[in-house]
Amino acid sequence: MLNEHNNITCSKCGHDKNASTLKKCEICGKKLDQSNSPTKSNSNNRVILPLAIIITAGLGIGGFWLLSKKSFNFIPSVQNNINKTEELTLLGDTFSGYSTFRSKEFKSSKESGVNLHYEDEFDQAKRSELLNQGKANLLVTTLDQFLKQKPQGKIVGLIDRTIGADAVVLNTKKYSNLKSLLDLNVLIQQLRSQGKQLSITFAGDTPSEYLALMLSTKFEQFKLSDFQVNKVADASEAWKLLQDPNQNVAVAVLWEPYITKARQQGYTVVLSSRLSENRI
Repeated sequence: MLNEHNNITCSKCGHDKNASTLKKCEICGKKLDQSNSPTKSNSNNRVILPLAIIITAGLGIGGFWLLSKKSFNFIPSVQNNINKTEELTLLGDTFSGYSTFRSKEFKSSKESGVNLHYEDEFDQAKRSELLNQGKANLLVTTLDQFLKQKPQGKIVGLIDRTIGADAVVLNTKKYSNLKSLLDLNVLIQQLRSQGKQLSITFAGDTPSEYLALMLSTKFEQFKLSDFQVNKVADASEAWKLLQDPNQNVAVAVLWEPYITKARQQGYTVVLSSRLSENRI
């Protein structure tokens, strides 16, 4: 474990586990003030396990699971802070990056004596509110949602980064000529002249939405303002809408395994989190 006295606290996101040798925060990338004297973490009894992914922090390929088998030695200290409760409630959603926390092996650890109860809470504001009220002990979220919702807790680690596991998929099955961003623009203009508008679907307040927002600012040929936005709770719902012939969905932002399924079934993947590498 890191020596707490050699750590630097980030003034932007509050992450207090930055090694003294780092120049930038390992969570949000803000330049660290080397003159700041290290401070010990407070006695706040709530802990946040965030998902800092490439589309929110410009992080590259790879990543690590903070709570691997070797990392369970930090849980007893969390347990002590919550009156030695053996049952911990972790709030998240169905995003693929949280799969480790939903696994059977992770939910119960003999080393820690802690049982983890994972619950889906798709409303990010409510997820933070439940943490603030003490009705949940931990949560997983994206860095942008941490900054937006401002939950009362501490970021304790990076658990995942994505490089291509989240992507924009075109509905080639419904619109046979829709195989590129250029084709998408042509179709948009054609329907606009007829007083019609295509729709885009993605899971709201998730990495899918943030990827869509980021790509919309980076690519002239992909603008959210050109679409009727249909937000859903989960990527599986967006995938179903994309396949529904009665819907006018031209674009869906998905995560794995739906991206692979879409590609295998003849849909076209045009943009992914791979393209956002090193971009903030």
